[in-house]
Amino acid sequence: MRFGEQDILLPTTMVGSWPRPLWLRGGVIRESAENLDYTDMYQRSLYEDAVRLCVKDQDLAGLDIVTDGNQYFEGETPYDKIQMLFVPLRLAGFRAYGPPGNVAGLEHYFRPVVADKIRWVRPIFGPVLQAMKLATDKPFKININSGPATVATWCEDQYYGDEQALRTDVADAFNRELRWLADNGAHFVQLTEQSYIASGGRDDWSVELMNRAADGVDAHLTWHMCYGNAREFDSLYPDVNASCLAELFKSGQHIDWNEIHLETALPAMAELPTLRTWTDRDGTNLGIGVIEVMNPHVETAEEVATRLREALKHVDADHLIVSTDCGLYQLPRDLAFRKLCSLVAGTRIVRRELGRHPDGRALSVAGGLPSRQ
Repeated sequence: MRFGEQDILLPTTMVGSWPRPLWLRGGVIRESAENLDYTDMYQRSLYEDAVRLCVKDQDLAGLDIVTDGNQYFEGETPYDKIQMLFVPLRLAGFRAYGPPGNVAGLEHYFRPVVADKIRWVRPIFGPVLQAMKLATDKPFKININSGPATVATWCEDQYYGDEQALRTDVADAFNRELRWLADNGAHFVQLTEQSYIASGGRDDWSVELMNRAADGVDAHLTWHMCYGNAREFDSLYPDVNASCLAELFKSGQHIDWNEIHLETALPAMAELPTLRTWTDRDGTNLGIGVIEVMNPHVETAEEVATRLREALKHVDADHLIVSTDCGLYQLPRDLAFRKLCSLVAGTRIVRRELGRHPDGRALSVAGGLPSRQ
């Protein structure tokens, strides 16, 4: 992957979320399409400092692409999935406090009500982008939970009475947001959208929504899927798995996304034969997880390297992006940090085996292999 003038083999990143510092608590960014972004300037300062700290952890671990860490997640509460409401409640047309969730285990989260035409009226992730610009000059990724299919399915429609019209307007609002992010300096944007894989491919309309959201966006776009990362649930694998993606990738259906990222460490890299067909398409990357996020075991560098070597049996190194299975925000920060360090250390082992500098750059002809560090 190109980073300015450099070509980096096996670039490293994490999916998105990161444990918040102990001094950041509660809501940070208002879930409103009309009010000021922050409850007050004190919370803004705390949030921007938390983003700086999150980026510093990633820098120290050695990641190539850093994230904002979703530091606005209220991950220290039993209501951590409130992030599902962040996007809809910052769009016009939605109002809060609808009926309870209609999915087992999510009854304690309200569903936002669609009370008017859904419209993008202001940058949803403007505060996040600004915080990242203050925190780093490295390549960075904005992670968005959740995607258009999830938002359209989760809400309570009291306006449209037409599923397709509702879905179209939700996707168009996402598209406005992705275009704004890309136009204002976000070169990597990721959407977490589970609908297609969770339905076993039955919700094929979700691919159309994702394409509509991505249309004309000048950024590296990542579609992230995983098998669950919540206190309430065990992993959904193997009942939910990547088998439906094999037919989608082979179908020739247009998918306007640069990268598909899937949880692969927990399934012991068993999904790679299925996922490899994605990289048969021109200009595509496959994001793989080499770190489990629901397991407190800290992988060794060699365990990470072994997972990477297994992936390389199926996908060329030029198409791979090395990541975590999902977000790390529910782990203790010191444990999450050690996992990231192992991710980078294991990747550096494999880069050397492939004849690259440990940081992923090509070796100079005269320089030979660098000494071990």
